[in-house]
Amino acid sequence: MLKNTALLTILTFVSRVFGIIRDAVIAMCFGATSQSDVFFIAFRPFDLVRKLFSEGILSVSFVPIFSQTLKKEGHQKALALAFSFFCFLSLAGILIVLVGIIFAPFIIKILAPGFMVYSYEYGVTIILFKMMLPYFWIVLIAAFCMGVLNSLGNFGVPALAPIVFNLVVIGFALLVSKYFDTPIMGIATGVTIGGLLQLFIQIPFMIRLGMLKIPGLQFFHPKVLKVIKVMVPCMIGAATYHINIAVASFFASKLSEGSVSFIYYADRLVQFPMALFAVSAATVLLPEFSKKAALGQMDEIARMFSNGVKLVFFITIPAMAGLIALNEKIVALLFGYGVFNSLAIQHTADCLIFLSLGLWAFTGVRLFVTLFYALSNIKIPFYSAVIAILLNLILCFLFIDSLGLKGLVMSVSISAMVGFVFLFANIPGAVNINKFEIMVSACRSFFLSVIMFFIVRQAAVLILAEKSNKFWFGAGVLACICFGMIFYFSVNFFISSPELKLLKRGLIRNKS
Repeated sequence: MLKNTALLTILTFVSRVFGIIRDAVIAMCFGATSQSDVFFIAFRPFDLVRKLFSEGILSVSFVPIFSQTLKKEGHQKALALAFSFFCFLSLAGILIVLVGIIFAPFIIKILAPGFMVYSYEYGVTIILFKMMLPYFWIVLIAAFCMGVLNSLGNFGVPALAPIVFNLVVIGFALLVSKYFDTPIMGIATGVTIGGLLQLFIQIPFMIRLGMLKIPGLQFFHPKVLKVIKVMVPCMIGAATYHINIAVASFFASKLSEGSVSFIYYADRLVQFPMALFAVSAATVLLPEFSKKAALGQMDEIARMFSNGVKLVFFITIPAMAGLIALNEKIVALLFGYGVFNSLAIQHTADCLIFLSLGLWAFTGVRLFVTLFYALSNIKIPFYSAVIAILLNLILCFLFIDSLGLKGLVMSVSISAMVGFVFLFANIPGAVNINKFEIMVSACRSFFLSVIMFFIVRQAAVLILAEKSNKFWFGAGVLACICFGMIFYFSVNFFISSPELKLLKRGLIRNKS
């Protein structure tokens, strides 16, 4: 498990680095202006669907059923299920694209109520939305390929595909967008073409594994209905965070220019550690849990899950402290170029603080949802998601006038914390998980991270000069991060932290 998670983490890290570079290029070219706002509003539904399917919905609805079919009924039955589900996704994707083209103006009114009808922003958003609509179908099929490959033990290729997407968008932003009358349309074109290449890179491996052979003429497999039935609540339960971010952006369109962009950039930074550790671990754990659940190995699931949660909290809690301690410095280093001015840096850094406060809850929810779905329990995550989404809506409505942009991102974090507590309190009785042990582990990491926060904050005051050039400024930020990591891991070493021992034991086993 640790070996596969490490591979996925490395590839996800590379992908996220290029994702940050992509966003830095967009920030450099367009800043936090009306052009960036209209792009992020138009891109948000597609980004949400991509995250739902690639990081959530397919992984928790299709993968367990596909894994069980493969384990119990063999390759041919699994192939028939995969082909039938592919036909369903293709048809659904084409229909949604056609509906999107027809009803685009109405959809944009819902997504951005703050944009005046027939205004420049409203018109450009509709055009961008229509340009990226083919990406919707591409996302569905690419996520399907990812789910199948992960189930068959291939985690590398699906994790590599987003790197291609990011490279294409970067290329279009730097080289192609300037040839458009409205430059931001070049980014939208890059999104669609990048998505196509992201899909094509997975096709040879699907062919090699025999997953694209047509098994007779069975276009509707009986288990597809079971997948669809599970998929609807999964769509909400597995991606509460992304839905709440979309809701915050919805409210942000009513605020001043650049507000949507500030939330987007802060979200991207928070997703960096979340994707590296929580999503990587959940992606590896889900097929393993599904197979062991099918064999009734509940004790093994409990052991693997407890270790996975403790290790993820062991990493993400100090990451949360580091993001808060160096919030403005990190934003300035990554995005502070071109037209992304000091005011944009400050607003994005403020959003980053309040969004980072919920990082531990975002990662915890992601892992707990994986456990519930592997055990075919979709009700509890669905109830947790409904509670979190409704609470986020209420808090956004209450905070937008008094706290503005900070209140919107704070709502997302508070809602995630409440959702996590609900999931934690309702762990399935069939799995004997030691809740107290997990809480002690998390509190130990939190206590050390608080100390690390003040040390890193002070180091930033001493090391980082206000007017140093970008190279030395970047070196200073990196030095502060390394200093915090050295302190955190050194203290864990001296107190003989069980999490550090667990990590070390896993690495030694993989070497041998």
